[in-house]
Amino acid sequence: MKTKILATASMIALMSAAPAFAETAKTEDSTTKEVTQEVKEGWDKTKEAVKETAEETTEATKEAYREMKEFVFNEKDDMLDIKDVKLDPRTMATGIIGEPAYNSAEERVGVIQDVILDQDGKAVLVVIGDGDFFGMGKLAAFDYDSMVRMNAEGDVIMPISEDAIERATEFTYEKDASNDQVRMIPASGYSVEKLLDAKLVNIEGESMGDVEDITFKDGKASQLIVGVDKILGLGGEELSLPYDTAKVVQVEDDYEYQLTAKKASLISNYKSSPTN
Repeated sequence: MKTKILATASMIALMSAAPAFAETAKTEDSTTKEVTQEVKEGWDKTKEAVKETAEETTEATKEAYREMKEFVFNEKDDMLDIKDVKLDPRTMATGIIGEPAYNSAEERVGVIQDVILDQDGKAVLVVIGDGDFFGMGKLAAFDYDSMVRMNAEGDVIMPISEDAIERATEFTYEKDASNDQVRMIPASGYSVEKLLDAKLVNIEGESMGDVEDITFKDGKASQLIVGVDKILGLGGEELSLPYDTAKVVQVEDDYEYQLTAKKASLISNYKSSPTN
């Protein structure tokens, strides 16, 4: 139940102000329109059974808070404000991806496989798998505002059935798919699952740390969590940077978050400081 509570509250944070995403690679076919209508009808039937408890903080969530340094740059990037923060794991990508979703009848309808961001960091699509926890099976993507919040038990709730996911247009990460019967990732879309494998680099492309998580606020990426000076994932520390601090750059099939020279210098100075 602890995992479900964390995952559910994460969905609330991620969805709370998410806009509809109009850009799709293919025009919706009749099946997609049918499922979209079912989602709308399902929302009307489900919302009465949904109890919003995002403001309730349990002892379990308090214990799971992650402590780190938060870096805030001024407008000229020539000064750095550093403060100690405790971040709520319920607002993080790792508390969302891989978690199950349920319908109002408490039936598991799928697994949240990914969240797609636009170039401004807004969460625009949620990718649901109808297979098991290892990601097997079909993937379907739904506009972000089609999702619901949570029930009183703390489970992620979607106003659709497993059958509706099976009937939905299949989702693909290929941006140039030739099949008209699939929904492609938008040309300007970024997979959060893939961004979690990115590195933070300076302007020369030199690694300054590994992206370990992304936090969300009001349906938009808010903070970039970076691990620095770690060896095989151990030691070092975690830093929290405003998401727009770094620019997403694609390098072949991978992504990097690139810092300006000034911002990279400030972080390097912090890392090399004897008081750190």
